[in-house]
Amino acid sequence: MVSTLLVVVDGLRATDVQKMPFLTELAQRGVSYRQARSVAPSLTRPAAASLAGGAPPGVTGIAGNRLWADGHLIDTGRPDHLELLRSLRGDRLLPVPTLGEHLADHGRKLVAVGTGSNGCTLLLNPGAVDGHGAAIGARPFGHDAFYARPESVRRRLAGSLPQAGDGPFPELAWATDLIVDYVIPELAPDVLVLWSGELDDVQHGNGVDGPAGDDALSEIDRRLRRLIDRVREQAPHTDVIVTADHGFSNATHTVDVADIESLIPPSLADAVQLVENNGGLLVYARRRLRTTQIDAILDAIMSAEWSGPVFADGDVPGVLPPAGLWSARTAADGLLAYVSLTYHDRLGNPRIGHSVRGGARFAGGHGSTSAADMRIPLVLNGPSFRTAHESPLPADHLDIPPTICRLMGLPVPPSMSGRVLSEAGLLAPGNASALPEDRRVVAERGAADVTTAHFQHLAGRQYFLSADRHRS
Repeated sequence: MVSTLLVVVDGLRATDVQKMPFLTELAQRGVSYRQARSVAPSLTRPAAASLAGGAPPGVTGIAGNRLWADGHLIDTGRPDHLELLRSLRGDRLLPVPTLGEHLADHGRKLVAVGTGSNGCTLLLNPGAVDGHGAAIGARPFGHDAFYARPESVRRRLAGSLPQAGDGPFPELAWATDLIVDYVIPELAPDVLVLWSGELDDVQHGNGVDGPAGDDALSEIDRRLRRLIDRVREQAPHTDVIVTADHGFSNATHTVDVADIESLIPPSLADAVQLVENNGGLLVYARRRLRTTQIDAILDAIMSAEWSGPVFADGDVPGVLPPAGLWSARTAADGLLAYVSLTYHDRLGNPRIGHSVRGGARFAGGHGSTSAADMRIPLVLNGPSFRTAHESPLPADHLDIPPTICRLMGLPVPPSMSGRVLSEAGLLAPGNASALPEDRRVVAERGAADVTTAHFQHLAGRQYFLSADRHRS
């Protein structure tokens, strides 16, 4: 019987909770966090991998929605690309034990159901390929084929796919019904994960704070109410955690990767692979480079008008150290830098760019280090949690897997770097006396060009809040 239900609403901003009456009710009757954050980069698949492994993108190796690995461009939204990545990594997709595997080792089961990309669903429970629980991608329309693992689950569901005309968000309707009618009674998970991808799709095409987004929020809220009510009819003591993978922001401009590539010194053009990731950019080395060559590449990127905070190891003025995001130059996959495309221009106006490679321009997106992209909601509701409590403490994706372990009465694997959110629950009442310490890291390219990263430290953890670059 379900003990914990984790719901991830793709692209849900913390400020949007007030537009969702049911989620607002859950928050008011449970615990909500004012300072919850995404992992960085603030992208879907890095968040999914961190929710699975309880480790940051620099450890999971899923640093973007698109990666460069051993000469291959990997789209982490595609299961076939993830299978290739698994083979490149010695037959293990993530290098750390996942929550699903940890549960299986203790006789428990995790099932993930997703209406985002099928690759995202697989990342939530990579062990499903080996029979640890299940991963079900309820997105059978368009270019995505229906996906489910293990094979026995795929065969069982192959004949029950919804039709494209079944009202608004038919995948979400099918997924929530599937959870109640099939997943709970037949697969009997102890931990259930639902990933809703609909809002993200709508906001990419229409931006935020518009009628299309508001309609999507209302429909998702209605579906969540129906799902959680039905789950608790079967399992009244289910604890519910609702969060998002990232925030969202409207694009002010786009940056074509071809223009970025033209900035690289000609002698190094064939040594670098730039991988666009919406509001961010990953920079990879195709071959071994000297320190002076890497610095030349970073300096060229920093000099661009559209460039925001740059995270990398090096001595280039204005570049921020990886600061726990990853150790860039020692990364096995050759990752040199993460470039955020958010900055304030010389008039003080915020600018948020999205990287593209000759493709569609989106009205809205994420992936930058802006506060709008990094801040997410986090709501905990159920018998294990306090009621009517708003926590001022920081939290992020890494804290959710160890918290679920504690809820299940299981030890927390040492590979999970998050903390148990004990201040939210009845597990350790009164354990919220410590206050976070605010810290800043400043990198100057000149007196009129300053990049600042904001962190909070609590209970041995460093939380990355945001970073911005100001030109004056």
